[in-house]
Amino acid sequence: MNFINHYFFKQVGIWAGILGKDDIAAEYWVRASYFERAPARSLITAANHLTLAKRFADSEALLRRSLDLDNTQAPAWFNLGFLLQKRNQHEEAISAFDQAIRHQDKLDRAHYGRALSLMALDRNIEAKAALERTVDLQPMSPYGYYHLAHLQFRMGDEKAYRKTTRKLSSFEPKLAVQIQKETGVDAGVQDPFDRLK
Repeated sequence: MNFINHYFFKQVGIWAGILGKDDIAAEYWVRASYFERAPARSLITAANHLTLAKRFADSEALLRRSLDLDNTQAPAWFNLGFLLQKRNQHEEAISAFDQAIRHQDKLDRAHYGRALSLMALDRNIEAKAALERTVDLQPMSPYGYYHLAHLQFRMGDEKAYRKTTRKLSSFEPKLAVQIQKETGVDAGVQDPFDRLK
């Protein structure tokens, strides 16, 4: 009977999520967790649905509950960092992102989230290192390159800024052109679609 209940709750959670009914999805993922030996992952999934439903406090409570059960879950630490960052609690967010990275060093979005909080605190040297790690792990990270180019520009390294902007232009030319407009410094990139207008 437990297996049937678990299967049913999980299926309802999956289908409710597909249909965009995130409140219902969260409820059924929590129910499924009651039948699991290691419920942390189902609680993390429920928390993700609560975040999508903009129930941030409830999502945070579930994430903290999942971490009480298993504090090695990098996705829970990352999601907690994201929620803390949304509230401008950047020091706490950095700590959460650090935990995510500790348990899964190649989680590029944790390095990126960490960089955004570091930039918010004007800790630019650390932010630059975090963004460099982001684009190293995810070579097609448009906003990783975007923020890295801006940071290089602000730190006065125009040579690195131009190189990063040209790299971004190879797969996101519109964003690279946008950086040039925002900084006022020509990195030699153009939107190839402008010729079609």
